[in-house]
Amino acid sequence: MQRSYGTMVMLLLAALVVCCFATPQNSPAAEESQVDALRVGVTPNYPPMIFRVNEKITGLEADLARRLGKELDRPVRFVELAWDQQITALLEGKIDIIMSAMTITDARKVRINFTDPYLKSGLLAAIRAGDSAKYNSVKSIVADFPGVGVIEGTTGEAYVRKNMSKSPRIVKLSKVSDAASELRSRRVDVFVYDAPAVVWLVSENEADLRVVRELFSEEYLGWGVRRDDPELRAKVNAALENWKKDGTLKDTVLRWLPYWKFN
Repeated sequence: MQRSYGTMVMLLLAALVVCCFATPQNSPAAEESQVDALRVGVTPNYPPMIFRVNEKITGLEADLARRLGKELDRPVRFVELAWDQQITALLEGKIDIIMSAMTITDARKVRINFTDPYLKSGLLAAIRAGDSAKYNSVKSIVADFPGVGVIEGTTGEAYVRKNMSKSPRIVKLSKVSDAASELRSRRVDVFVYDAPAVVWLVSENEADLRVVRELFSEEYLGWGVRRDDPELRAKVNAALENWKKDGTLKDTVLRWLPYWKFN
């Protein structure tokens, strides 16, 4: 009888230990262990698309990434990367998707797949306010051969090198915010980059800068995925289609780009 009682006590103690230290199935830790995180590659230096506010990644792309995570029932983990490392990280399996305002181009499609486009965009120019009469169209800019600022490795740089190669200075900048000081100091006369970022830059420096309200090009933004992950691409495209139909995509875009026009 004494041995049975001792055995019973030991079993109860063992059960208590398991209950105390086992992770509850409905806890966040358990959920993260049961579902693979969606690793989203971002370069958070591009307001209003993807940037940091008080150490939190925010912007249009961040909102869409978090919504996508809910659609796929996967927790989202942002992976910060330099812009020129995004595609390499994707190919090496370090991230699952690039959601960082990447333009869909034929050159990039050689290496990766893209989802359906989620935004029609293009290249715009920021100039000094005092040059508004001089640079009032794309034609006037291209014909004048001004000093031009670009972000290295972007479609803006590719356009400038192809169409404005006679410009005396093509200055490569590391981030959009540098363009304001470069324009003020007259190191460059024009800054060419994606429309959302140019409009945001000018809105932050409206006393000194202006937007040339004519697109240099028409581009489409999409999300990059690996060619060997067609299942993810199909799921993302399905979510996008639903968002386009129910207005979710338009509402999210207009939250960050209230001036945007939809066809």
